[in-house]
Amino acid sequence: MRWVTYLSPSGGERRPGVVDDGCVFGYPGPESMPELLAAGRDAMADAYQRALAVPVEIIVEFETRLCVPLEPRDPVPVRGADAEEQSVEPHLVHGTDDGVALPAGEPGLLADVGVAAVFGGGGGHAGYTLACLWRTLGGGRVGLTLGPAITTCDEFDGADLVVSGSVEGKPVAEAVLDGGLGWSRGLGGALVGSLPARTRLLEPGEELLVDGGPLGEFELRVGSGA
Repeated sequence: MRWVTYLSPSGGERRPGVVDDGCVFGYPGPESMPELLAAGRDAMADAYQRALAVPVEIIVEFETRLCVPLEPRDPVPVRGADAEEQSVEPHLVHGTDDGVALPAGEPGLLADVGVAAVFGGGGGHAGYTLACLWRTLGGGRVGLTLGPAITTCDEFDGADLVVSGSVEGKPVAEAVLDGGLGWSRGLGGALVGSLPARTRLLEPGEELLVDGGPLGEFELRVGSGA
């Protein structure tokens, strides 16, 4: 299953939806994404089928305005390319359609790429989403991009996860992560991230494509955010 959070074109509110056959099917229930995750895997599977059967709306995926798939309430613990644990404040966590800001006076940004594991009811592993931590040359955190979707763990067989970053078709980073979640030990929360591969300095206007295979992909231009 692939779940997203999107801005509804009919009402403007944030709504969970499921992705199938190139479209987003708006979930018809009142639950938010955190509430669906808290209900557990079986409840999410039922909600997925309900969204496909009686969607609030159906939107072509590339026309959908995506939000961060799971908006954190607490700081998100991550390990970046330097292997140090750090916390990213909720206001710095963004979706793939939110862009990435370039602070004034900075010559560009570095990007640590990898994944974030998502945990649901009872602390059980619910799935993964792509993750990219943007930094200044001095190490300052600019933002953490998550998305485009939460891909539930039933889509994986425990094999390693491979996430690549490229600019104009040229590789600039590649992360290989243990699909058994060994890297998450010592990190706690509804979202935990491992971003072990760092790009070169990305100049203003350059576009980074982050590709996670079954996790999807997204592309962001340096300086495209507010």
